[in-house]
Amino acid sequence: MRPEAGTQAQFRKKKAPATYRYDSSVAPELTWDSGNAALRDRVSELLAVVQAGLTAEGESADATAARAAAREAAAELASLQEPFLNWTGKAERLSFDVPTLPLFVHERLSTQAILETLGAHRKDQQHDLFDLFADPRRPVVDQVLKAYEHRDRWVNRMMLGDSLVCMNSLLQYEGMGGQVQMIYIDPPYGVKFGSNFQPFVRKRDVKHNDDADLTREPEMVQAYRDTWELGLHSYLTYLRDRLLLAKDLLTPSGSVFVQISDENLHHVREVMDEVFGGESCVGVISFRKTSSFATSGLGSVSDYLLWYARNPSGLKYRQLYRARGIEDDVGGRYTRIELADGTRRPMTSEERGNPGLIPVGARVYRHDNLTSQGASPNTTVDFEFEGATFHPGKTSHWKTSVDGLRSLAKARRLAAPTLNSLTYVRYLDDFAVSALDSIWIDVQTGAFTDDKLYVVQTAAKVIQRCMLMTTDPGDLVLDPTCGSGTTAYVAEQWGRRWITMDTSRVPLALARQRLLTATFPWYTCPAPVEM
Repeated sequence: MRPEAGTQAQFRKKKAPATYRYDSSVAPELTWDSGNAALRDRVSELLAVVQAGLTAEGESADATAARAAAREAAAELASLQEPFLNWTGKAERLSFDVPTLPLFVHERLSTQAILETLGAHRKDQQHDLFDLFADPRRPVVDQVLKAYEHRDRWVNRMMLGDSLVCMNSLLQYEGMGGQVQMIYIDPPYGVKFGSNFQPFVRKRDVKHNDDADLTREPEMVQAYRDTWELGLHSYLTYLRDRLLLAKDLLTPSGSVFVQISDENLHHVREVMDEVFGGESCVGVISFRKTSSFATSGLGSVSDYLLWYARNPSGLKYRQLYRARGIEDDVGGRYTRIELADGTRRPMTSEERGNPGLIPVGARVYRHDNLTSQGASPNTTVDFEFEGATFHPGKTSHWKTSVDGLRSLAKARRLAAPTLNSLTYVRYLDDFAVSALDSIWIDVQTGAFTDDKLYVVQTAAKVIQRCMLMTTDPGDLVLDPTCGSGTTAYVAEQWGRRWITMDTSRVPLALARQRLLTATFPWYTCPAPVEM
């Protein structure tokens, strides 16, 4: 139960700043006496554990546990020899403190409450103004004395503040450690001002080092200067701190996605390897963005998603599929078409280059192998097709029986491209869908796709796929980089709970308007659902 903003002066349940410590690391060359006393002490502890496991005998519970601990210690010792990414200020910061601040409710927004109130007004049953915003109107005494003592009903939240402080408050005040199923982070791609902030609601063209584009919010300018004081070095520290707290928020089966461009992809992956462990990397997804014009070299037309799991062995994953098309024929094997009248012919060179020229109603197909290695008395036999006799060869056999071949011929699934070969006709649409892979080319944001509201807006389809792959309805999704509110928008559409936050009022204003005016498809359940 969170208190209202008006009770902030009377709030007494304050907490001390929370301290988060980094893991000890060693230099790329393994230097045991490098002056790192904490590292030497840790190595001594691990060696003792390994020694205890080597001397443990028998099959007792204690001996089994000692050997298991020795294996884990040996793995940690091996990891200490791996090189790590170093940057200015990293070695000097063994830990960092984050202010632990309570969360105060400044505004309640409920589209459902607005519609219900308007409906009551038409029936001459108008309620007061508080009902318009679904305000529970708790007494001030309860808000001051009973805040954070009892669980309240769930409400999705938009939070204004630094993401590091907000996530720490979720951990310390609301006990949300291990409760978030998916975290989607779309951090600044670099340290340029234009890739970090949008100063005005209706102005998306932000230029670096342009005084006219400086935001009017003083705290935003201060945050920008403080955050990127050391350039890329500050950027990496910024990411590592937030990834450490994100890891604490994730459920054991949870996933975190970090969207990044090729500018700092390699650096961010090394930081995530350090925080989550290299074995927790599920994959790197590349997706196509709007077209780019390059003055020299290749234009950059893709961004990337770094996908890491909290616990790889317990990862929640739901396989997604997409419709197949001629573009999926990577090897160029589907080179023939069957017209609507049943005639078959090879594709023309123009049709191969431009599939849009393929006649309407035609089916694309290819000739597939119908034999397998090894002779068989029942299937290494002659078969007659369209007046010609075919044989699989002395050391091969048909993949099906003679009766099966007759059924294939009746279904027009056999073809004889040459005088001595019989093949199977495989249509491209035999498998209407294919499993989603790590290259997404159909998720662009721009003209004729999503309406762009924010300077660094993410395509809804990208977040939708991440959400459907790693969450179920009712799961909690967190986005510490609100932007235009795409994560909250998609979560609302697919029945996920959500929390989003940003340090600027501009993206929160855009996201609020987007959510309040959004319309979603109405789904009918096949059976009654109890809520």
